[in-house]
Amino acid sequence: MKPAVNAVDGILPPIELGRWERQSIPLQVSEPYKALFSAFSSYFEDEMNAIGDDTLGQELDILDMLRGYE
Repeated sequence: MKPAVNAVDGILPPIELGRWERQSIPLQVSEPYKALFSAFSSYFEDEMNAIGDDTLGQELDILDMLRGYE
């Protein structure tokens, strides 16, 4: 298989993917789920502060990414 380039797909690498493999795409979260992540993020941060576990900040960062804040 040779590399291919077109306006729709961009550059297609000359590799064969396995049966369960897919090319990566940018993460997208729909608006209803952004609202759910936002509500949970507030709760999660309150609980993180209540137990004094700052190591949970990395999970909070992921929730922020999911709800569209970076």
